[in-house]
Amino acid sequence: MQPQELANFVDKYLHARDAALSSYFDRGTCGLEVEWNVVNAELRPLHHVSAGPDARSFVEALRTQFISPALADRNDLEVFHWMTEWITRPYYHHLGAVLETRVLEGCLRNALNAAGLSFGERLYAWHGNVLWPIEVAYDSIPSAWTLTKRRYLERCVDLFGSALATAGVHTNVSLPEPLFALDFLHQPAGTHADPSLLAFRNNAYIRGARVLRAFAALFIATSANSPLRGEWRGGQPAFILTECDSNRLARFPNPANVDVPQLYRSHSDYVRISEDLARRRIRFGNNNWTPTRARSDPSAVAHIIETTTDELHEVYAKGLYGVGEHDAVEQLAQRIELENMIARIALPMSRVEIRTDEGGHDLELDLANATLRQLLLIQSYADLPFAAQFSYEAEDVARARTNEARAAERGMSAEITHPATGRSTSVREFLGWTLQAIRPLAEALGWQDTLEPLALLAQGAPNSASQLRDHLRPHCDPDGRVPSEALREVAAAREQQLARDLDWIHEHLNLLGDETPKLRDLLALAAQAAREDPSAPHRFLPPQRRAATQVTLDTTAEILDLSQRLIRIPSVTNCPVERVHEVYRAARLIAGYLRDAGAAVQFYDQGKYPTVFAHFPGQRNAPVMLSGHFDVVAPSPDDSQFNPVIDGDYLWGRGSADMKTVVATYLVWMRDVLRRRPERYPPLNLLLVGNEENGEAEPFGTPHVLADLYERFGYAPELFIAGERTGEKGTELYGEVCVENRGVVRVQFIGRGVQEHTGVGARVVDLGEQLVAARTAIDAAVRARLTLAAPDGWKTEYRFPFLNVGTPGVYNITADRGDLGLEIRPIPQDDIAGLLEHLADIAAKFEFGFEVQTREPGVACDRDNPHLLELLAAVEEVSGTAPVVGRKKPGTSGRFAPRGQAVIWGQTGIGPHTPAERHYIPSIRPYYDALEHFANRLTART
Repeated sequence: MQPQELANFVDKYLHARDAALSSYFDRGTCGLEVEWNVVNAELRPLHHVSAGPDARSFVEALRTQFISPALADRNDLEVFHWMTEWITRPYYHHLGAVLETRVLEGCLRNALNAAGLSFGERLYAWHGNVLWPIEVAYDSIPSAWTLTKRRYLERCVDLFGSALATAGVHTNVSLPEPLFALDFLHQPAGTHADPSLLAFRNNAYIRGARVLRAFAALFIATSANSPLRGEWRGGQPAFILTECDSNRLARFPNPANVDVPQLYRSHSDYVRISEDLARRRIRFGNNNWTPTRARSDPSAVAHIIETTTDELHEVYAKGLYGVGEHDAVEQLAQRIELENMIARIALPMSRVEIRTDEGGHDLELDLANATLRQLLLIQSYADLPFAAQFSYEAEDVARARTNEARAAERGMSAEITHPATGRSTSVREFLGWTLQAIRPLAEALGWQDTLEPLALLAQGAPNSASQLRDHLRPHCDPDGRVPSEALREVAAAREQQLARDLDWIHEHLNLLGDETPKLRDLLALAAQAAREDPSAPHRFLPPQRRAATQVTLDTTAEILDLSQRLIRIPSVTNCPVERVHEVYRAARLIAGYLRDAGAAVQFYDQGKYPTVFAHFPGQRNAPVMLSGHFDVVAPSPDDSQFNPVIDGDYLWGRGSADMKTVVATYLVWMRDVLRRRPERYPPLNLLLVGNEENGEAEPFGTPHVLADLYERFGYAPELFIAGERTGEKGTELYGEVCVENRGVVRVQFIGRGVQEHTGVGARVVDLGEQLVAARTAIDAAVRARLTLAAPDGWKTEYRFPFLNVGTPGVYNITADRGDLGLEIRPIPQDDIAGLLEHLADIAAKFEFGFEVQTREPGVACDRDNPHLLELLAAVEEVSGTAPVVGRKKPGTSGRFAPRGQAVIWGQTGIGPHTPAERHYIPSIRPYYDALEHFANRLTART
């Protein structure tokens, strides 16, 4: 184009873009579809959640349980259970689409973090090809696909199998809609051959698909990033570093019988050839796998797919079939699919899709590649002679396929045939030629600077595949095998880079100009989802707001900061209106903190209440278990108790003394140990529950988790330490080490009667009188068998918390049910089993039902338990005086300890469950230091 022609066109293009932005704000000229493989720590792709009849697709669980509903329209199913796709909104400036991919990647990683906590595994998103060598079958396809898409995918599996197990990035580029109208309506008559605006636009996108195909080898080489492949060696999976830059594209199907000459010569050619391929069952569904392709409006395609599914269901729902009838029905189904496939082929074109990128690049390269593709589409429209030599004849297609195969194999070093001149050239030289060809357009649009990463590639810089290969080569064994640890480090480095990219996005959001609200809205949705999950690694907040909560001065300050974060979460149980959702928030904060620190974490979320079990590497079956809880009782007088306040030596707030400060101490101490990476980790683990305040009767309280660990691993701790406060005066630096703890027993007596009118007939048994008489007998039995008085105050206590009979206000009907409750807080020395037998006899005498709802005797730790002796010695080392050995009256999780081997040992707090609840701050560091000494003594002994 001549300079003046270019200037005129750019003015027209910008005018059309501004008009489109004003009239069609929600549309755009660039959008991205980003696919990821989801793998576990072994790099094995995830398949199902649960097993047997409860099994379901991992990706379906991810979508329904861990991706916020507000983000659901950005996520879609992909071919297999371990694949997920995220879709950006379209932007008129491709920078917006590229930046949005980073925000969506952050949303994915937050969802994987939550899923990993739930299933007890570290999960990773991996670009390109699946590294684990796998075979696929129909059962690898998520069941949530519509019938139409499922039948299509099953046929793909039949044809290509595991070659389909790759993830890529699809770039969709288009032109502003008003541009077509301006050119079609304002050109002199006879200057274009298209009879309508629709035909004009269709051919523009067909031409764009044709021209961009000539440059597909460039797209492949500049975005190649899969130099690894998986193999079975010696019966074990091996991750092999290869010299091939794109193992993904070298493996992914690109059948020649679909990639036919003349397909993109014109729109009429496209329709004619595509219909022929469909009728011959060569093209089916969406299997136009060419590197570039013209595409229709996605909503229209989706509508036809839904229609096809509905029609197929009607066909298959016929009912009973006789001999041979099924084949006839299947033929009818295939005809339905064919006709609807042809209807999709005839839809108007709306964009060009480039399907070569593999993802995992830095932000600058992603932007450069998006810029190049957008510029090439614009150039193909503005300058008809541009790349006209590539006319999509047989020779052009054959040359393109060879170029693309070489680019996948050798990347930037590949030797290819220049699509315009037919001469041999290198990819780097062709890239330089292309950048020079589009330079005037890039400068006129102000996009030249964003192409700099591509200019560096043309001058000899390594592409992403080469950089990854150089990074991994030192880790390889002589056979080229890369250890999984090195690949996990690559995935972790990507997560760290993503955090930096998100910070950059916040700082440069206004670069999007009028389209800033599009990305800001997504950031707000992502931030809201992250607020629901405190463990989420990406908060989507401006970096200066995050930094304020990360700066601390010393260990005590770090513990106080974390304590306050926990207190702000109203994790309330044991009341009519429990805040179970907030209990889960607290659990996720805890689990995320520990896992980020490097601990192994099992997140129990299969029941009503969550629990976190964590351990140091190799110490799952540690002999000593630290324990605590993160739920709290309802605030008093109001939610102001969830606003923590430091006043002098005290931290005020609901849960400060019971027992979120001790929980925070455990977390910070474990993190500090993990940071040091000692040769041997301390033989301690940690159990934190979310339903201690209401008795832990429902899953997953302490008894349920202990039972699970024993069933799965044969593991039971030899000493169980409940970290409840044991300094209750409010000024102790060191809490007592309580070696005995009262239990809790709850029983209910149920009387049955008959409803009758009180003024008619014989007088029936009065349930109220019976319950009162039973209460007297029960009271006498309890007094006779339990220790209710002791000089030192170590005694069993009991009460009758309820006696219910009849309906208040109803006088003329006798009661048909009465209930009497008894709660006992027994010391371990009392015979609870014998008492319960006697109470059952009393219930039988009165013909009452008898239910033992909770039976947890008191516990007493052996005084010669070797771990207890180490704990006492550690406290004495730090404090300089012998520790006070005491007894704990309030019930704790210690009552569930195997064989009763529990101690209660905590810090100092005042007023738990009251408006005056507060924690004594000076007791934090001594406890931390004693815990450290205790761990060192255990480590030295084992």
